[in-house]
Amino acid sequence: MSDNHGIFPTTEAERNDYYNTACPYLLLAANITRLGISVTHKSDLTSAYGAWQTNYPLCQNPDTRTTTAIDNKNDADHKVQAAMRAIFADIPESILTNTDRNTLHLHLRNTHGTPAPTPNSKPLVKINNANRLEHAITVMDENTPTSKAKPEGVKGCEIWEKIGGTPPVNASELDYVGTMSKSPFINHFDGANAGKLVYYWMRSINTRGVVGPWSAMVSETISG
Repeated sequence: MSDNHGIFPTTEAERNDYYNTACPYLLLAANITRLGISVTHKSDLTSAYGAWQTNYPLCQNPDTRTTTAIDNKNDADHKVQAAMRAIFADIPESILTNTDRNTLHLHLRNTHGTPAPTPNSKPLVKINNANRLEHAITVMDENTPTSKAKPEGVKGCEIWEKIGGTPPVNASELDYVGTMSKSPFINHFDGANAGKLVYYWMRSINTRGVVGPWSAMVSETISG
């Protein structure tokens, strides 16, 4: 089994490119047999990837970017990653070729040292909207509120947002923005969103791809 933390790109556009390469590769009949992919895992990946292919393009067009399309896209995103992780967990290390590793972004497992601990503290989030059409996001850890240093094993902080409307109640209402590795992170907006309120949820992610608890929700207006 390979060390598969960090294989999924942080932006949706990059993940889309990765999915469009990695999923068809895994679903090739020859690779299904060679890598020992089970019928269940094949079915899960086929279904999730199909949903992603349907809903991701809808969310790129303002005319078809509905709440339903966004929810379905986010759900498909999570299911594609879950299906791929399940497949990767079952592949013996000795079977993987260099082509497999390069295509799937898999790396040899580090068998030395102590695994990064699971994040158990919440980010403290500050938003500065002084500049037009952007938010400067600064994060500290609740256990070290006067320092920008990340907790042990944490590689960054995931940023999720909802623009406009009522405050989000569930994570399915949010769009993934990116993972910040240092402060500040600049979040840019289109002019059409000027004056709208943006709601943020954030959480730490460690070097193994394990996430911590959500921060308190923070909101700020987009300056026009």
